[in-house]
Amino acid sequence: MAATTKTPPCTFSSVQTPPTTPTTATMSAHQILSEIQSIYRTLSSLESLAPSVPVNTLLTRLVNLCVVPYSETLSSYFFAISGVEDLCVKLRPICSQAEGELERYWADRIVEIANGTTTPTLSKKELLDLFPYYQNYIDLSRLECSTIEAYLPTSPRRIAFIGSGPLPLTSLCMLDRYPNASAHNIDRDISALRVSQRLCETLGYGQRMTFACADASTEEERPFHWESLEVVFLAALVGMETSTKLSILASLSRKLKPGTLVIARSARGLRGVLYPILELSDDITQSGFDILAEVHPWTKVVNSVIVLKVKERL
Repeated sequence: MAATTKTPPCTFSSVQTPPTTPTTATMSAHQILSEIQSIYRTLSSLESLAPSVPVNTLLTRLVNLCVVPYSETLSSYFFAISGVEDLCVKLRPICSQAEGELERYWADRIVEIANGTTTPTLSKKELLDLFPYYQNYIDLSRLECSTIEAYLPTSPRRIAFIGSGPLPLTSLCMLDRYPNASAHNIDRDISALRVSQRLCETLGYGQRMTFACADASTEEERPFHWESLEVVFLAALVGMETSTKLSILASLSRKLKPGTLVIARSARGLRGVLYPILELSDDITQSGFDILAEVHPWTKVVNSVIVLKVKERL
């Protein structure tokens, strides 16, 4: 009988996984990441994030990169790239600071022009139109109002905005839409509130606005009648981490009366580079809310809208 040669057994260590073939989506994701990294390095090296040609150019470039309606495949691959989440965590506070500087600059500028004597008198709308992104806020507010009105029996009269900043455009838009409403503006930055209050008084909204310096992530030292509110807005940059935002939501659900609507701004896709994404999960319902709606615009409006309702207490 002829001798036979035994074939060595196949082992996992000898199996080679072929390299992944780059696709258009994966190559685009890496190119976008490279551009965002470049923008981050330049922004983080600047001495000031106050409005200037370099700052404005970089931020416009960043926003334009992120608002493109990329495919789910590209977005998922992008956030799975090593180091992306860490980059976003570092970039968002820079964006927040730059946004605050921009709003402060324009709030002061609008007040200066409104009180000036060297220029023709401008209407309230003409003054607000001076802010470069005013139309974006109008569009976002219309989207939010159209959504919440589906869940309200009547127009809201008591509204609050947490994280209102120096230029409370959402509150102003709400008061324009709901003539019988008042707005309570909450921010942890007292200087931003002072700028905001001066602006609102200058524009004639002072009687319908109140202001409070408070940190939404901590318990309040001074009591506030939260149960009187019908709608509460939570700015996208209030609570940079999911755990912090969920903690804020849980605190709100305990203070607000059942049925109160909470509008939490979020993001989707690569817009999540600019703003933290609030994922819909059991954590939200366990915090005391029913989830009513989630709206994702694919226009120049950056934020998504999540509408929550405080549950009935057992």
